[in-house]
Amino acid sequence: MQVLDANANDDKGIRVNTFLESIGRNSKNSRKSYRTGLHHFAEFLSISKPEQTPDTIISLSQNQRINQYELLDQFVSYLLNQHIAIASLKIYIAVVRSFLEYNDIDISNSKFKRKVKMPKAYPDQEEPLTLTDIRELLEYNSNHRLRAFILLLVSSGMRAMEACSLRLQDVDFSSSPTKITIRREYSKTKRIRTIYCSDEATKHLLKLIEMHHSSKQPQNLIFALEDGKKPESIYTRILEQFQKLERIADKNQRKENSLRRKITLHSLRRTAYSIIGEQTNTDYSNWFLGHHHSVYWTHEEQERRNIYHTKCMPFLTIYQETRDNTIEAALREKDRTIKLLTNRIADIEHDQKIIIDLLQEPEQLKKKLESSD
Repeated sequence: MQVLDANANDDKGIRVNTFLESIGRNSKNSRKSYRTGLHHFAEFLSISKPEQTPDTIISLSQNQRINQYELLDQFVSYLLNQHIAIASLKIYIAVVRSFLEYNDIDISNSKFKRKVKMPKAYPDQEEPLTLTDIRELLEYNSNHRLRAFILLLVSSGMRAMEACSLRLQDVDFSSSPTKITIRREYSKTKRIRTIYCSDEATKHLLKLIEMHHSSKQPQNLIFALEDGKKPESIYTRILEQFQKLERIADKNQRKENSLRRKITLHSLRRTAYSIIGEQTNTDYSNWFLGHHHSVYWTHEEQERRNIYHTKCMPFLTIYQETRDNTIEAALREKDRTIKLLTNRIADIEHDQKIIIDLLQEPEQLKKKLESSD
């Protein structure tokens, strides 16, 4: 719509564009979300208050010709009639509220709670996705890029967009397990983080690179099949292929009373989180997936890598042969650690015996002297 056109030169879009520009300074994705919310708001105004736009409604509110609480409450009703998901509805209301406050329209929290009735959300339990389910899904797959993508998400717990943004220089194949650095600009939390992926995923990533990257430049995107592609377009194409795979495998069921699918690319991240949490602890799993974690939980990079290699990777491997080999290697490592600890305990016991003997020597010498007298 014209009121949301960043290139509009008339007065109708100035406030909206200024607001979106300020939001976009920290995050382009936030700007897109806010733009979508304001687009719904503009459509609501075109129906309920013809000839009004988000820009012109500000002047009416400032002159107290429109009650901002009634306006927001009516917008809630409009969104519900449009069958907008509750989670999205709350975001759009927050966007419009932020837009009004940005333009000096005061909104009291207490009044907002009393006068704007927000619908309650009762989220359904997420569909559990096991490694067996993923293995069955991959049996119908013939796309090598999609296979590598799925194996990477399962073993690393990355967000789909984070994986799409990976460059060759972001992946250290010389490390064992393979080390991955996620860029700040594509991380949801805007923090650089380093994680790992399984040997199985590494094998398919290397195969993908050999097939599609004749010139292996460090800045090349791993999942781009041709130069010039951006992470956003890569994500769109991979999502289409994943949804097609779900239809073929008859795993494209949708949630009740919703257009959302039970299994999505994000389901792979949930699977990784569950497995890592079961094999380690909550602190490690939250750190690994890039959630906010305890500032007191700090470990050296080598220790974090060893935890993943021995405790997590065997259980994040899809195919049985590779999985068995990985578990066997993990058991060998465990046996080696137990042996080292046993030897160390034996050495400590030996040292303790020597110390005890040394401590007893003066007493024994005293007894000998007394008996000689």
